[in-house]
Amino acid sequence: MTPKKPSILKLTPEAKVGLFVLLGIILLVYMSLRLGGIKFGRAEGYTLHVYFESAAGLDKNASVRVAGVEVGRVKDIQLKDSKAHVVLEIRPDVRIGKDFTAVLTTKGLLGEKYLELVPGSAGAPSLKEGEEITRTKSYADMDRLITVLSDVSDDVKQVTDSLAKVLGGDQGEATLRNIVKNLEDISFNVNHLIAKNDEQVGNVLQNLDEFTSMLKTEGPGVTADLRTAIKNLNEALLKTSSNLNEMITENRGNLKEGVENLKLASLSLQQAMDTVNKVTNQIGPQINDTAASVGNIARKLDKGEGTLGKLINDTTLHENIDKTVKGINNYIAKAESFHTFIGYRGEFLFDERDTKSYFTLRIQPKADKFYLFEVVDDPRGKKKTETKEITLDGVTTTREETVTSDAIKISAQIAKRFKNVTVRGGIIESTGGAGVDYHLYKDRLKLSLEAFDFDKKSTAHLKATSTLFLSKFFFLTAGYDDFISKVGLKSAYVGVGFQFEDEDIKYLLTSAPNVSF
Repeated sequence: MTPKKPSILKLTPEAKVGLFVLLGIILLVYMSLRLGGIKFGRAEGYTLHVYFESAAGLDKNASVRVAGVEVGRVKDIQLKDSKAHVVLEIRPDVRIGKDFTAVLTTKGLLGEKYLELVPGSAGAPSLKEGEEITRTKSYADMDRLITVLSDVSDDVKQVTDSLAKVLGGDQGEATLRNIVKNLEDISFNVNHLIAKNDEQVGNVLQNLDEFTSMLKTEGPGVTADLRTAIKNLNEALLKTSSNLNEMITENRGNLKEGVENLKLASLSLQQAMDTVNKVTNQIGPQINDTAASVGNIARKLDKGEGTLGKLINDTTLHENIDKTVKGINNYIAKAESFHTFIGYRGEFLFDERDTKSYFTLRIQPKADKFYLFEVVDDPRGKKKTETKEITLDGVTTTREETVTSDAIKISAQIAKRFKNVTVRGGIIESTGGAGVDYHLYKDRLKLSLEAFDFDKKSTAHLKATSTLFLSKFFFLTAGYDDFISKVGLKSAYVGVGFQFEDEDIKYLLTSAPNVSF
């Protein structure tokens, strides 16, 4: 008799499907609990408190991170005294300092919100169970940004409506046609000018290349000397104006007294002339004898007799006096042709949303030649990325930060004008560079192009500017800065500025009222 084999349990297809569904449900529940941050049993760690003006978008069980690493969860969110009271549950092995800053932020542009704890100083004491994080910060949420962008779009729509009203119709079309024609004429003139002076421009660029090479080696020393010279010149101008003002103030009484004395002297002279006339009538014969004596004295002077006669007949004295007078006239003529301009202009950078300032000193010894010195406050400066390492409880993380340096820059240029074109070269914003200016409408409008910072790793810094002079003192400017940049520094800008000549400064200083006590 053959023994029977043990039977193997066979599952029906329905049982297999049910078992597969059950395993899927168990796996789905497990993953949901893991992703939701739900833990079984008693929670581990310690509790901290933080208060926000608004915790919109932040949910319970949201992640709490330090340097991008999760260190806990949001345990509860409550309303207390019109503020959001957020309770944090932090892992027991993580130390949170009292100078940490709690920041509400998001993962990406439209990601979920979480709480970032930004570390403070390394030696700060740690927070204990139930204590509060006092430093908080919240970034703008998308709803607020959308509201702001909506307001901006309304403003843009109003501007476009205004432009449509101004430029619409036959008159607006004719105006645009005239503007395009003027631009075409300007571009034709510029092309003709460049073609005509191609060789000269090539020589100028070659000289500028040699000049920038020299500045690269000797630039730091020259920059320091220029700063010292500008500082000394400023101090000298302030001291001179102060001395002139003090001298006028101190001698104002003497000048008034001198005028009164002249009036009295003229009155006394008139009385003396009346007296002389009376005496002349009385002593006429004696005057005739005196006249004869005077004639003898004149003859002796003409012959060169005596000390006074030698002085009168000596030609050397006359020549020396003539040379002295000519030298004084030449000195006065040079002093009158020498002009100094002091000014300021501010350029609002749209991309940077900040103002770039220029303090200008222009020394012009001739009508077609001048020296330009500028101190530039650039909010962008030179930006570079630095990597910093932060170690917390043996865990080292890295963070990249953008650091701005060299916000203050110096420009020192020499310029020469050829009819309507001015060529400049030298130091532009602490680097070697050159520029060209084209003057229109009797110098009321100026178009400029500058190129500098040729030794950058990417491209040279190019800046296009148009300047409209409203009056002798004030002007408007607009253009595009660093328009071929590939690192995000290019920006359109508008600005306003003013300038005063030395004669205007003298007038302002001398006409300023003096307050006496």
